[in-house]
Amino acid sequence: MKRYIAVQFGARRAYAVPTLLEEAGLLEAFYTDLCGNVGVGRLLSSLPFALQPGSLQRLARREVPENIKSKTITFPWPTFNHFLRQVSGKYRSAVGDDILWDAFDDALGQAMIRRGLGQATHIFSMAGECKPFIQHAHNQGLTVVTEFYSMPSRRKIYQEEWKRFPDMEDEPDDAYVEAYAAKQREICSLTDWVIAPSAHVIEDLTQNFGFPREKCFVVPYAVHESWLDVQNEPVPGRVLFVGLTGLGKGIHYVGQAKQIIHESKFDFRVVGFASERVRRHRLCQGLNFVGFVPRTEVKEEFRKADIFILPSLFEGSAEVTYEALATGLPVITTAATGSVVRDGVEGFIIPERDPHALAERIRQLVEDRPLRDRMAAAAKARARDFTWKQYGARLQTVFSQIP
Repeated sequence: MKRYIAVQFGARRAYAVPTLLEEAGLLEAFYTDLCGNVGVGRLLSSLPFALQPGSLQRLARREVPENIKSKTITFPWPTFNHFLRQVSGKYRSAVGDDILWDAFDDALGQAMIRRGLGQATHIFSMAGECKPFIQHAHNQGLTVVTEFYSMPSRRKIYQEEWKRFPDMEDEPDDAYVEAYAAKQREICSLTDWVIAPSAHVIEDLTQNFGFPREKCFVVPYAVHESWLDVQNEPVPGRVLFVGLTGLGKGIHYVGQAKQIIHESKFDFRVVGFASERVRRHRLCQGLNFVGFVPRTEVKEEFRKADIFILPSLFEGSAEVTYEALATGLPVITTAATGSVVRDGVEGFIIPERDPHALAERIRQLVEDRPLRDRMAAAAKARARDFTWKQYGARLQTVFSQIP
């Protein structure tokens, strides 16, 4: 009988994968860094909030679902050590951040090796996290299933974009880019089966990293059912972008589209962190930078928006596009976003790096209200096919097909 150890940093997708594995009777154990209702994390979360150290407050608030608590193994000491190194201030750069995370990844992996494999026959890992443990399991003959939740060529694409717009962000040097690519190649060499949220990620893996296409499964992401309750009341001309602003998300193309349209009735609202460098950049003038909005309040931004846009250059399958669909928003995005939007049905798929196409489609939807409303209705209907219930069913089917 198949028995999985699921390995995961943090609470991605509310611990959906280990939860689903347990429901299917396939979970041997769940290995993670820290959570607030298991082990040492339980003691940390019991402290008054003001006494919980810095970013560990967020870790202490994570709670694994009841059905996997008894099988959850946390590794607090590598996590605390990582926290101390973070707050030391010695690693405040992209390269420094890599050094820090690689050390954490190695320490967690070694701790997991000491904890053992139990009766496991399979390992599930997100993007090869805790690589020493994955290597150990591979060497012991276990089947390794890796979820690539983003394009493994992301840093190379980012570097190419930086060369076009070097004044927007810091330079990603060659060593930084190659180290990431080398790690992705190593993860591929340890992996028997791949799960990815979009065909775009699979294409990257097969074309640029040589992974066999016949050993890949596409399982799109999902949206929480509560988003379907949001009733869109659009402010005509309000164009919404949600996410970390930067070259990878194509914020500079959003700015150029606004400059091409150049009409006051179009309000381009950018929700999410934006550096002063991005805010002041010549290509981003005219954008309405709202800043960070808490998750509890961001639904209001979707509710009042007319159109959602995300001209990303690389993603896995951007979850904000699912939220936009569920809200009933037409979506204009790129193939690289990996969304489930169908061109001409729930919105438009435009080429990457094409602000003119972006501007043209925005204008078309704002000015053709019947078209906009048809796509809005189609968006809401499309989202109903991609809830967490459907995600679970699709993932269960994949796990049943992996030998």
